[in-house]
Amino acid sequence: MTHDAERLAAVLESITDGFVTLDQEWRFTYVNRRAEQMLGRSRQELLGRNGLDVFPQGIGSRIHQELDRARQQQSVIEFESLTTPGNRWFEVRAYPAEEGGLTIYFRDVTRKKRAQESITLQARMLDAVGQAVIAVANDGTVFYWNKAAEKLLGWTAEQVIGRAAIAVMHPEHQAGGVAEALKRLKNAETWAGEVTLRRRDGSRFPAHVSDSPIHDEHDGVIGMVRVATDASARHADEEAQRLLAKAGSALAATLDYQHTLAALVQFAVPELADCCIVDVAETEGTGRRVEIAWSSNVNQAPPRFSAQAVKGSATAAKLLKKGESTLISRVTDDTLNELARNTPELRRLRNANVRSVLVAPLNIGARELGTFSLISTTRNYNRHDLALVTELARRAAFAIDNAMLYETASMANQAKSDFLAVMSHELRTPLTTVMGYTDLLLAGVPNPLTSHSQVYVERIRSAAWHLLGLIEQILIYARLEVGREQVHVEKAPVARILREAAELIEPVALEKGLAFGLTEPPHEATIETDVTKLRQILLNLLSNAVKFTFEGQIHLEARMTPTSVQFLVRDTGVGISPEHQERVFEPFWQVDQSATRKEGGTGIGLSVSRKLAGLLGGEIRVQSTPEAGTVFTVELPLAALTQRG
Repeated sequence: MTHDAERLAAVLESITDGFVTLDQEWRFTYVNRRAEQMLGRSRQELLGRNGLDVFPQGIGSRIHQELDRARQQQSVIEFESLTTPGNRWFEVRAYPAEEGGLTIYFRDVTRKKRAQESITLQARMLDAVGQAVIAVANDGTVFYWNKAAEKLLGWTAEQVIGRAAIAVMHPEHQAGGVAEALKRLKNAETWAGEVTLRRRDGSRFPAHVSDSPIHDEHDGVIGMVRVATDASARHADEEAQRLLAKAGSALAATLDYQHTLAALVQFAVPELADCCIVDVAETEGTGRRVEIAWSSNVNQAPPRFSAQAVKGSATAAKLLKKGESTLISRVTDDTLNELARNTPELRRLRNANVRSVLVAPLNIGARELGTFSLISTTRNYNRHDLALVTELARRAAFAIDNAMLYETASMANQAKSDFLAVMSHELRTPLTTVMGYTDLLLAGVPNPLTSHSQVYVERIRSAAWHLLGLIEQILIYARLEVGREQVHVEKAPVARILREAAELIEPVALEKGLAFGLTEPPHEATIETDVTKLRQILLNLLSNAVKFTFEGQIHLEARMTPTSVQFLVRDTGVGISPEHQERVFEPFWQVDQSATRKEGGTGIGLSVSRKLAGLLGGEIRVQSTPEAGTVFTVELPLAALTQRG
C-alpha cells in the first residue's frame, strides 16, 4: 500500500460516518471501523460477501431500491431510511463507482429523527389546544404560532414567524405593552393578566394572557411563550349578570302592576335597546299594548315612557318561533308591520332604520302573559343578547305575574274588608235595638218583669253584649286592614288604665273560679297614648287568659322603664306550643281548628291587639309553656310617637 493510500485509509477509519464500497455483484470490498459498529458485523464477516446475503431482510427495502437506482442511473442518491430490526434511522449518500460498483456514506440520525418527531408531535398537540400559543425569541421575533393563534388573531404562522410580532399582540403599543413584554422577556419573568389584543382585521378584544420564559438545557433564557384566551365571552357573561341583577332590583322594587311594567321598559331603554315594547295577552289571539318606550336619540322622541292602552291582535307574538325567543337580524317591512299597532308607530319604526329585533315571550310555564320586544337602530343583536333577553323576559314574567297576583289579592282583601265593615254596621244596628229594648224591659217598661222573665231577658242582654263585642272587634279589624283606624292621643295614669281593665274582667274570672291579681306601678306614672285602644288590647288579652284558663289565676301588671311601659298579662292556663306562638297572631287562626272546639271566638282578638300595639308605636310578645301558662307582654312608649286624629 502506497503512502497516499495509507493516509486515505487512516482518514476513512477515523471519520464518524459509516463508509463501505460494493462491487457490481453487491459484494463488500471495503468496510471502515464506524461501519462495523453501525452494521453490527466485523469486516471478516462482510468483506467479499454479498450484502443481500448478509442482510436478507433488506431485500426489496427502500435502501435496496435506492442503491440499485444509484447504480443503474449512475447518479448520486441521498435519502433517509428506517431499518429493522432496531428501528434505527440512517441518512445515506450513494455514489456510483467504476465498473458498476457503489461508494456509500451513511450516518445514524435516529436521535435527530426522534427529536424531529417529538417536535412535530408537540406542535400537533399545541395545535389541538383551544388556546393561542405563541413563542418568541429574545429579540421578540416569533418562532412558533399554533393554529389557535391563527384563528384568534387572524394571521397565519407563515405571515408572522420571523417577525417581531409582540407589537402585533398589543394594539398601537397600548399602555407601553410592548416595552413591558420585552422587559419581562429580558428578565425571564412570568406574568399573567388581561390585555387588549388586536386581530388582523383591526378589531380589538379582551384576552387573558400568561407569559412564561423558555429555558435551554443550560437554563439560559431563549425566549418566551405566551398563552392567550379570548375573554370576550366571559366579559359578556359578566355584563349579562350585571344587567340581570340591575333589572332584578328594578323589578323587585314594586308590586304595583303598572310600575312593574314601567320599570321593565325603563331598564331596557337605553341599556339594551332604542325601543322597547310590552304587549300583554288577553283572549285567544288578542293582546293589549301596555308599554312602549323610545330612546331620546331616535326620531327626537321624548325620553318619557308612556303606557298605551291599545287593544288589537297579538302581532308581536307572531314573530316568535314556536313560542320561543326570536332574533331577527334581517328586518323587513313585514317585520315592522308585525311590531306596529297603528300607522304612526309603523311610520316611526320605518324612519328609525331598525337594524335588529329581539322578541321574547313573557310566559309562566305554559301560561302566556305576553311578549317583550327590543328594537335596536345601532347594533346587531347576537346569540348572547338572545340568551340575555330570554332570561330577562323569564324574570320579568314572574315579576309581572306576582304584581298581577298582588293586585288581585289586594282587590280581594279590600272587598273582604269592605264586606266586613258593611256587614258589621248592618248587624250592629238591629243589635243595638235589641239591647235597647232589653234595657227597657229590665227597667220595668211597660210593666215589671217576673223573676223568671228577668233571668231570660238578662241572658238575652248578656248574649247581645257578647255579640256586640265580636262585631266591634271585626269593625276594628276591618278599619286596621284598610288603614282607616285613627289614633287619638291623651295623657292618662297607668294605674287608672289597669284598674278600669281589671274591673271589667275580674268578675268574669271570679265567676269561673279563677283568682285575679293586679300589680300597679310603684309610683304615679302616666302614659301618652290612645287610651281606648290600649284598654281594648288589655281586655282582649285578659279575655283570652280567662277563656283558656280552667284553674289557677289571672294576673295583670305594669312595669316602668325609662322610655316605655310594659303591661304583662299572666295566666296558668293551657299554654301555647312553640310552633303556634306566632301563628296565634294571625287573623281567624286558632290553635283548635276543629268544628267542635270547646272555646268560641272569631280568632281575630290577638291579631287586632298586635296591629293596635303597632299603631301605638309598640309591640306584643308572648312566652308560653304548654299546660303551665302564658305571659303576654305589651310594650308601649311613654310618649306618643305621633298624634293623629
